[in-house]
Amino acid sequence: MEITLLADYPHEAKQIAQWYYDEWACHAPNVSKEMVLEDVAKKSVSSSQIPLAIIAREDNKLVGVAELKYNENKNYPDYVHWLGGVFVAPEHRRKGISNRLIEKSKNKAVELGIKKLYLQCESHNIKLYQKHGFQVLHSEGESSFIMVLGTSYYSHN
Repeated sequence: MEITLLADYPHEAKQIAQWYYDEWACHAPNVSKEMVLEDVAKKSVSSSQIPLAIIAREDNKLVGVAELKYNENKNYPDYVHWLGGVFVAPEHRRKGISNRLIEKSKNKAVELGIKKLYLQCESHNIKLYQKHGFQVLHSEGESSFIMVLGTSYYSHN
């Protein structure tokens, strides 16, 4: 298993965009596959500045992705740095890939000097992120939650 940056394999942006579109964006009004690809492509440019994507590859095949981004949720402009887009291809789930992507993302955030990292997840994913030190801040609708990994984590690492 290789955990690396999308900047090392920018051609994988198309597959990631397809995953994101199929999983989340296809239900959003006025969102096209091209728009999703354009957004993902922005994360394939840099290995040292946000926005960026971290990918998992197994046997030279893309199997998962996570992103570090700015201002993911416009309702919370003070929440600057976000972990998002954590996705593992269905046939590769339950192998610990999301855990490795989250850990690599946290390490990259530390490397970039990020003091707080936010994410938004559905209730069934809360335990996954709590295992990595994230804490629920508040709910965002009926089944969505905002979580944070703050200075208490970073001071121990």
